[in-house]
Amino acid sequence: MYKLTLLVLLSFGCIASDDIPFHSSTLDDTKLIFWVDHETKSAVLYGRFEMFHKLKDLVSTTILTANTKVQTSESFCSYDKLVFVDSNKDIISSFHIKNNTIIFNRSNFTVPEQQLSDFFVHNQKRINNGDELHSKAVKLNINNYSEKCL
Repeated sequence: MYKLTLLVLLSFGCIASDDIPFHSSTLDDTKLIFWVDHETKSAVLYGRFEMFHKLKDLVSTTILTANTKVQTSESFCSYDKLVFVDSNKDIISSFHIKNNTIIFNRSNFTVPEQQLSDFFVHNQKRINNGDELHSKAVKLNINNYSEKCL
């Protein structure tokens, strides 16, 4: 009886946890990446081209190989957000990003050699060229998307 109770409690603890593990295959079904700007709530869309693959690979490699420290005190409202979406418009995963940091499951991952800053520059150029989606269009293109801050 004791073992059964322990098993049930451990199983419930795993289900109740909001931490979703990241595996090398987590982003495999990604069809689109939305880079949501924290100030305007508009997004730049990445899909199928070179920058899409580079961004997806950078996020995967960083999460799988970088040293982490737990993020506890800073508000994510001042972070941009990467939202990975599948072909059904469902969210596969999302990451808060700022400077050379990616946040996943409340853990802070440092991107090596300022590689993320190149993406910030590219993203800003696209925004300056008017190549962004309005926040209403973002909500229409991602199921169950919300702009809440954590």
